[in-house]
Amino acid sequence: MNERVGTSVLRLTGISKVYGEGPTRVDALRPTTFEARAGEVVAIVGPSGSGKSTLLTIIGLINPPTAGSLLINGEPVITDGVAVTNLTTMRRRELGYVFQRSNLIPFLNAEENVRLALEIDGVPAGQARGRARELLESLGLAKRLGALPGKLSGGEQQRVAIARAMIHQPSVVLADEPTAALDSGRGRQVMELFRDSAHAHGAAVLVVTHDHRTLDLVDRVLEMEDGVLSEKQPD
Repeated sequence: MNERVGTSVLRLTGISKVYGEGPTRVDALRPTTFEARAGEVVAIVGPSGSGKSTLLTIIGLINPPTAGSLLINGEPVITDGVAVTNLTTMRRRELGYVFQRSNLIPFLNAEENVRLALEIDGVPAGQARGRARELLESLGLAKRLGALPGKLSGGEQQRVAIARAMIHQPSVVLADEPTAALDSGRGRQVMELFRDSAHAHGAAVLVVTHDHRTLDLVDRVLEMEDGVLSEKQPD
């Protein structure tokens, strides 16, 4: 298990998002305070339009909040709704992304898709290749390194996408409906990979999902409704 497990890696304080003014005002995300720790997998559930995607894009430093503060590894990123560091650098260094569709580059094989994420950051090709192979092999893809995405199953594609998100050892991994296109068996495999990868690499994994079949595999479940985030109580 990674030595970072259990430490705070993400903290939101009073983060909110408002669109419009007066009669057209929409409180997409009401003031939210939330903390995630290294090694834990947090599921965020709720109906469509409840604010889940807004929250994820704010944490992903894509959509600026209206107010509030955000810290990653104790470093201020957003203070009083204003960015106080280079967001592009912070995204590349600290965040990983996994989406409903794997979004792999179709003309690159599995290994190339993963190592490209390192090479973009200036890691030498040989070193990037070695790290990509090691991670893919740990995810059960040792025999699929040279396969193009079109030759991989849906579950294999998502494993490559997880490897790509984890390869630079981010502090936070954001996953938006990663099991929606998979059957129940493959969906559970993907969530198990998130859990195992979070523990191994010391990342906090936040998963927005409608898939209640896999919630037993996460550490915490948060519920979003009408822009309000709350801890979901066990049934």
